[in-house]
Amino acid sequence: MSRFTKSVLLALSLIIALGSLAACAPTATPTPVTIIKEVEKEKVVVITATPPPVVDLTPVYDFDPTVTAAKKYKIAVVLKNFTNPFWLTHQRWALKAGEDFGVEVTVLAPSNPDNVEEQIRIVEDLIQKGVDGVVLAPANTTAIATAVQKLNAAKIPVIYDNTRGSGGDYVCYIGADNILVGKTVAEGAVQAIGDKGKILILEGFPGQQTADDRRKGMNDFLTAYTGIEVASQTAHWRRLEGMQVTENTLQRWPDLNAVIGASGEMVLGAIEAIKSAGIPNDKIVTGGVDVYPDIVKALKAGEMDFTISQAPQKQAYWSVAAMIMHLNGQTVPKEIRTPTAIVTVANADEFVEE
Repeated sequence: MSRFTKSVLLALSLIIALGSLAACAPTATPTPVTIIKEVEKEKVVVITATPPPVVDLTPVYDFDPTVTAAKKYKIAVVLKNFTNPFWLTHQRWALKAGEDFGVEVTVLAPSNPDNVEEQIRIVEDLIQKGVDGVVLAPANTTAIATAVQKLNAAKIPVIYDNTRGSGGDYVCYIGADNILVGKTVAEGAVQAIGDKGKILILEGFPGQQTADDRRKGMNDFLTAYTGIEVASQTAHWRRLEGMQVTENTLQRWPDLNAVIGASGEMVLGAIEAIKSAGIPNDKIVTGGVDVYPDIVKALKAGEMDFTISQAPQKQAYWSVAAMIMHLNGQTVPKEIRTPTAIVTVANADEFVEE
C-alpha cells in the first residue's frame, strides 16, 4: 500500500468508538424562580420565571435500536440528495428500518442536490400530509431553521440524521463526532508524509455542520505543524469539483504531498486529477471519509491510502428507530454517536457500505 509503513498502518487501523451527548427527559419539574423588580417608587412587580429543563449530556455510543411500534407510524426521511452514494446508503437503510419495524417510511430529497429551499418546501408538504415524524439531514444548518420551526408549530417531532439543524426543538441528533473525524483524517496524512510538506484540503458544502466541523478538525490539527503548508477549498462534496480543485492546485504546487477531503467522493475526483497528471500512486497521499464500493475499489487499487467509516447504515436505521421510540412515548437520548473507524485496504471489506 502506498506511502504507509507498517507502524502507520497499525495506527490507522485503530477503531474509534465515539460517545455521544445524550439527553433524556428531565426527572423533576423545575422550581419556578421569583424575580422582584422595582418599577416605581414603593411599587414592585413580581415575575415568575421557570428555568429551562436540566439536560443530561451523558455520552451515548451504544444505542440499542430494538423497538416495537405502537402503531403503523408515517415517518418521512428528508436527505440532502440522491446523487451521492453516501445518501443512497441512507435511503436503503431507512427503508429497511421501516420494513423491520412495520412502519411507513418515505425517503425524499431535493431534485437539485443540497438545495435547502427545496428541502423547506418538502417539509411544508409533509406538514400538510400530516406525517407523524420527520428525520432530517439539513442541506444548510442555519437556513433549515424555517422548516424546523414549522414542524415544531405543527407538533411534528424532528430527528437530525448525520447533520445538525437549528431553529427549534428536536428529539435527538444521530451521527459521528465530525470534528474528531476531520482531525483523524489530517492526522493520517501527517503520519504518512511527516511534519513537512504541502496538503490540499477538499472541504464539503459550506454552512452544513458536518462540513464545517470536519474542516475545523482538519485545520485545528494541522495548525500545530509549522512545516506544513495547507491549501483549503470547497468542492461541495462532488467528485468533479474535487478533480477540478486538485488540477488547479497541482498547477501551483506540482510537489503536492497529500490530498485529504471531508468526503471520499471529492477525494475520488482528486485521484482522477493525480492520474491525469501522470503522478504515481505513491507520490501523493490521499485520505477521505466513507467506505462505499468506489472507495473500496480505490483502496484496493492503491489509489487511496485510507478513509474513515462513520457508519451511515446505523445513522439512517437508528434515526428511524429513535423516532419510533419517541412516538411511542419512550425516552430517547438527546445525542447519539455512531461508531467511527479508520479504514485501509487491510480492513476495507469489513466496513464497505451497501
